[in-house]
Amino acid sequence: MTNEPAPAPTPAPTNPRNTAGTFERHIRTEIAEVRPGHASLYIDIEPFHLNGNGTLHGGVYASLIDNAMGFAVAALAQVRIATTQMNVHFLGPVSGGRISCTATVVHRTRRTATAEAKVHDADGNLLAMGTGAFRIFEQRGHPIM
Repeated sequence: MTNEPAPAPTPAPTNPRNTAGTFERHIRTEIAEVRPGHASLYIDIEPFHLNGNGTLHGGVYASLIDNAMGFAVAALAQVRIATTQMNVHFLGPVSGGRISCTATVVHRTRRTATAEAKVHDADGNLLAMGTGAFRIFEQRGHPIM
């Protein structure tokens, strides 16, 4: 047993637009809007987003949905949050253009939140939808917002 202090946690971005070095930046997610309980993100599809069938990889849909719901919950809670469960329904393929994801918090307690999100193409076609459960940490720490 040592008396050395535990290393400090790595702070989360304090501004959702400051995502340099994050997975969101890696897949080129852009933020359209974030406000308490709501977030809208988008991706302009590039060849590296596609799967072997030439359509958008399911992981891109899932990441976009998770990110949008997480931003919506974090903006509402103003403390650190973490996804604890997520469900995604893949409803249609897309191979190019812009996809947009809008998320809304549908329920919140002191320690948890539930959100939903929908992904549409530029023509308004519903491509994917998801729900997620989020843990809200009581300790102030470093909120993402």
